[in-house]
Amino acid sequence: MNVISYINGDTYVTDFPDCSARPLAAFVQLCNDLLAGPDGYLSPENSLLALELGWQTVGTADVDNTVIQAWVAELLASPTWGVVRYAKRAARYAKSAADKAVLDIAELHRAVAAGDMPPIAAWNAADRAARTACRASKPTVHVAGLYAVRAAYQSTALVDTDHRATLDAVTGNALRAHELATRGTKATPIVELTRHAIRAWRSLAGRHTQSDLNWTSVDSARQLMEISA
Repeated sequence: MNVISYINGDTYVTDFPDCSARPLAAFVQLCNDLLAGPDGYLSPENSLLALELGWQTVGTADVDNTVIQAWVAELLASPTWGVVRYAKRAARYAKSAADKAVLDIAELHRAVAAGDMPPIAAWNAADRAARTACRASKPTVHVAGLYAVRAAYQSTALVDTDHRATLDAVTGNALRAHELATRGTKATPIVELTRHAIRAWRSLAGRHTQSDLNWTSVDSARQLMEISA
């Protein structure tokens, strides 16, 4: 994401370029970390993969609140890449309502995305139910499920708080759930989850698929960053 930030011309080179949605940048950063070798560096092939993922986030910043709400609903409940799958496992072990709590909160976000704001009482009730389910779960049995439920109940704050801080927390917990659930495997599952997350955001925002990466710009950015370092 540093290279994307440099190409974008950001005043400060950062892992969160101004041109990219912060949640998507966080997904790509996790891929970057998991793709790196024992020495902390990416192989040439994995460098290209990380850059390609990062490039797909360009142009995703500054979207309507309805897009954020709809994307969070997918982050929680999508059958393809949502974290509800981990809550379901936690629920089976602990006989809690963890998965229902996540699905209920996702429905609230979908309602907002459709232009129908549920009452604050509904958000508060969903938050309480999710926290209760989280407490009822057994942390030593399925930790990924706990992070999934945390992502859900933290997302209820999106109704009346600063999106940036809340989205960072929600995305961080969702990513932690994915990471824990796929621990011991290669980075491939997270890469595929990241592709789904980016495609969902772009589709919901009505942003067309990003053009091919300009490799001349990438090489120039790398060289300049190495010199400045």
